[in-house]
Amino acid sequence: MRDTYHEFEINTLHAPPHWSSALGVGVLVMGLAIGTGELILWPHLVTKYGPQVLWAAVMGITFQYFINQEVARHALATGESFFTSSSRVFKWFAPFWLLSAVSLYIWPGWASAIGTILKELFGFGNYIGWAIASLALVLVLTFSGKVAYHFLEKSLKIIIPVFFALLLINSFLTLSPADFMAAFKGIINFGYIPQGINMSVFIGAIVFAGAGGLLNVCVSLWYRDKQAGMGRYVGRIINPITGNVEAVSFKGYAFHIDKESLANWKKWMMFIKIDQGIIFWLLGLVTLVLLSLNAYAVLTPLGIVPEGLSVAVSQAHIFGQRWGVFGFNSFLVMSFLMLFSVMWTIIDAFSRIVSDILYVNSHTGPFKKYLGGISNISINQLYYGLVVIIVLASACLLPLRQPLVLLTISAVLGAVVMAIYVPVLIYLNNVKLPKQLRPNWFTNMMMSAAFLFYFSSSVAIAIYYLF
Repeated sequence: MRDTYHEFEINTLHAPPHWSSALGVGVLVMGLAIGTGELILWPHLVTKYGPQVLWAAVMGITFQYFINQEVARHALATGESFFTSSSRVFKWFAPFWLLSAVSLYIWPGWASAIGTILKELFGFGNYIGWAIASLALVLVLTFSGKVAYHFLEKSLKIIIPVFFALLLINSFLTLSPADFMAAFKGIINFGYIPQGINMSVFIGAIVFAGAGGLLNVCVSLWYRDKQAGMGRYVGRIINPITGNVEAVSFKGYAFHIDKESLANWKKWMMFIKIDQGIIFWLLGLVTLVLLSLNAYAVLTPLGIVPEGLSVAVSQAHIFGQRWGVFGFNSFLVMSFLMLFSVMWTIIDAFSRIVSDILYVNSHTGPFKKYLGGISNISINQLYYGLVVIIVLASACLLPLRQPLVLLTISAVLGAVVMAIYVPVLIYLNNVKLPKQLRPNWFTNMMMSAAFLFYFSSSVAIAIYYLF
């Protein structure tokens, strides 16, 4: 019985499509980025300590840009998920990533927040009922599409621009040139840490300035389902109800290094830089700053420091006082769009991560002898089954809600996970890939800086709570 993963199969690296078709994964990651950190943690910090702390948000989202780029690099070169590639290095990574995904993403915090927002928006019902309705909507949308990734991407390409337009309108009505100047000074105020700040919340906010945790390495699965690079040969997750199911490979791929393949490779990496640099990094940073400044501008003069899920509702009431029904409703609609995109994408990411680990390891590798019993279950059935399971689990956990403390714990755990996978990613891309495909010195420097931050933060938090 085979106890190692299959060798890479050699195939051709095809040229990328037009840039308008290649973009998309950045939209998903931005959908994650505009969630908890941008709506809850950063408005909380900026309202409490001022825009002077925004430099840390820039640092966090910049680190994640390079992480996303390097995850995509390996996925494009091999057609393999990070979860399998890392398990080639150390077999116990497979169960570790599986347990980490469950620990990080089982909590229904986003559903609770959505329920709270919808209750305020419509003025009747309770947050649990509205939260369950939002979870049910995820199920309906997920099972409506033929290709899981494509339908999610197309939907977010509508949701996020609408949200961004509402954010710009609210910002135009609220912010002054002095607010933007304060934000600029905060962005360049590198290294400033307010006295008495809760370091767990501060580190958690930096981790959530972007996707954070395992969501960054899920980029490899999204690019693969988009058939980017060598992901073209793997196959996609297809709805077994509405589509013709494709065979999905559990093997990785490689291509011969020649003039044509290197030209195609450079084009693919340019698409990654545009997708992650413009959509995720630039728009994500603008969104974070505007949301934080809006909270700062409307809540600080009143002496209000928003806590947990009350952030959006508190701001909506203030906007209502200033701009009437339009201000109140537009902020709540904007917050709903933001959090719904996060919840849907996290449910997709969780289901995609777990189904990939189970599917691959039931067919090959050291855990095949333990998972062989599910080898007859397709990855399509695993994915859609897991979507149903996590939605039902989230509905059952809703009464627990998820206040700021649980979101902070989740973010800190995310920092620990990132401290583990960043050096693995550095190793994979600088040792396992052909020299012509490896990252340059600046990328390696930024990845090393990211590792040092996540590692030192994890150690500091562990010492703080243990001693």
